[in-house]
Amino acid sequence: MSRSKRSSSTTTSRPPPAVTGRPPPAGSESDPPPETPARLSPAAGSLPGPAAGFPDPAAPAAALAAAGLPAVLAAAAAAAPTGIVVADPTLPDCPIIFANPAFHRITGYPPEAVIGRNCRFLQGPGTDPAAIAAIRDAVRGAKPLDIRLVNYRRDGRRFVNELHLSPVFGPDGALRHILGIQHDVTERVAAEQAARSATRAAERARRAAERASAEKSEFLAFMSHEVRTPLNGVLGTLSLLTDTTLDAEQRAYVDTARRCGDTLLWTVNEILDLSRIEAGQLVLEEIAFDLDQPVRDVLALQAAAAAEKGIGLRARIDPALPRRVVADPQRLRQVLMNLADNAVKFTAAGAVEIRLARFADRLVVEVQDSGCGISPSLRRRLFQRFQQADSGTARRHGGSGLGLMICRRLVGLMGGTIAVESEAGAGSVFRFDLPLVPAPDQPAGAASATLVPGAPAPATARRQPDATPRGHLLLAEDGEASQLVAAAMLRRAGFGVDLVTDGLEAVAAAGRGSYDAILMDVRMPGLDGYAATARIRALEGEAARVPILAFTAAAMPGDAERCIAAGMDGHLAKPVDRDALIGAVAALIERRPRRAAALPTPIPEPGPAHSLLDRETVEELRGALGPGRLPDLIAIFVAETQARLRRLQAGPALPVLEEEAHSLQAAAGTFGTAALREAALALESAARAGDRRRADALLADLPLLVERSLQALSRTIGQAVEARS
Repeated sequence: MSRSKRSSSTTTSRPPPAVTGRPPPAGSESDPPPETPARLSPAAGSLPGPAAGFPDPAAPAAALAAAGLPAVLAAAAAAAPTGIVVADPTLPDCPIIFANPAFHRITGYPPEAVIGRNCRFLQGPGTDPAAIAAIRDAVRGAKPLDIRLVNYRRDGRRFVNELHLSPVFGPDGALRHILGIQHDVTERVAAEQAARSATRAAERARRAAERASAEKSEFLAFMSHEVRTPLNGVLGTLSLLTDTTLDAEQRAYVDTARRCGDTLLWTVNEILDLSRIEAGQLVLEEIAFDLDQPVRDVLALQAAAAAEKGIGLRARIDPALPRRVVADPQRLRQVLMNLADNAVKFTAAGAVEIRLARFADRLVVEVQDSGCGISPSLRRRLFQRFQQADSGTARRHGGSGLGLMICRRLVGLMGGTIAVESEAGAGSVFRFDLPLVPAPDQPAGAASATLVPGAPAPATARRQPDATPRGHLLLAEDGEASQLVAAAMLRRAGFGVDLVTDGLEAVAAAGRGSYDAILMDVRMPGLDGYAATARIRALEGEAARVPILAFTAAAMPGDAERCIAAGMDGHLAKPVDRDALIGAVAALIERRPRRAAALPTPIPEPGPAHSLLDRETVEELRGALGPGRLPDLIAIFVAETQARLRRLQAGPALPVLEEEAHSLQAAAGTFGTAALREAALALESAARAGDRRRADALLADLPLLVERSLQALSRTIGQAVEARS
């Protein structure tokens, strides 16, 4: 507590004085001011002065009662667990005339060291001068005050005093007393400070983790691109080499190199999958599919390896299972592929069997082999990263030791668990379970109970070039190796190919030539693939409608969606084999998108309501993206269109308006919002011609058209989803 003197002398804070057992005289220079809380109602009579003293514990209550306070109130003040003092502002230096036992217990000062003194003896070097000034102002103005300040006990220890000061007035309205109630909140303040420190530390850790995660994602995207690009050249060149005349020894070398390249690509994909899982970026699909299809795919892919080793390979499916289920078929296939690949790899004789069964509302999958088995010590750490049977496993069988850990994480994400039963020398059974969700569209009849792989196709020593012309292509690719490989593959398949090495050249070539399709790398010097696509979509006539396939090593989550959003018609990640490349190009040409062609100037106003949407373009876009991906992409388009509309409504300069309108018409054409594309083209034309009046008139109608177009697009997507479900 503190108190100001009623003189003009300056009061300074200092450590608590030594207590000699006698209080200093009233008005001593060694003291400051008090503090303030709730206003009390007037009390009859007055309290004893400083000479009264309280020689025994019962004296305070007796004194308060003698002052006219009710006996119950007097007893409560004396017995309160919080410190209570009463000071008399009518006496010089406002001395304390009453202190309850709790005050003496908190401060360590006995009654004789308190009564008759100003409360500034509790102050010390850590007491805030601003708090002292606030207390003086409250006492001087007879105002209540709540404040927290540092005080000192008799033994010199600091404590945090939560002080409430209240003025007490007599019946005549004159100030009679100052009541001070204090709480020792030292522990509470320390806990609050610790909590704030912990919160700040947690926030710093969160920001650091987010930065690390972002840097990790950027690094992975960079490494994925930089590893896939040379791999594309390596595997593509080997694929072309197999089409040449090779003797047996040369063919063995080529096959060995291809297997090594495939293993490296598999490892890159495993690392990326694991990183996506750990970063929470792996999104599972929930679509209906035939349950036996992933099993058939795995059998087909493992058939050659099993046949080469002379071991059996088959699958059994419980007839009680539904033929179609709802889950993520790609991830189910990935887990099955990892387990079956390991089983074939570690089985020298006997057979590998995949079993699917129903247990209540769970799908139980088992992969059993008759291989070398797994020791108990290894089983305990088998699903950790980089774990293999022994130090020679990777040398003899290949692999990174990541496959089983990825299986465990994927199964966990899908709502299941995975385990293994094995004995060294007696084979193994890997078992996992998943939620069983039957699809609503169940075909008639039961699924095949037993599946075996078909005979692997015989290898062809050499593939002859296709002499039938299949189309004229433009390949925009800055990597010399990738350019050489892709062009050779396409030409052997019967396509004519023109080559450019950057985005500007691609735009110029697209404007000059008549191409059936363009293969566009994304990362190129100067103008990248995204910007080049946007410029091509802004060309006039058929040139703007040419199909564009992203042919890129960008294979991180969201890369395919970004390419589609930029105006491309498909995404093909490097490295690719010949069949995948030829198939993707052929499919792209066959389903040429029907975007609205650029219209000659003057461009008409937007068409009627029925032309809001080109449904064929939407369906082609859905087919290009694959199941379940279009709604997410539509959401991005909606957000970007609304943001672009806000920028247009801000009244930018005509060059900026032209650029925004150009971007809007390109995106609108990609998503089949035909009327919106026409309006954006008209707005772009007006801005380019410097016609502000026409541009403003078109802008006035644009918000309603945007709203109607986006609603029509959303309704179409919703109806398609309902129809499939």
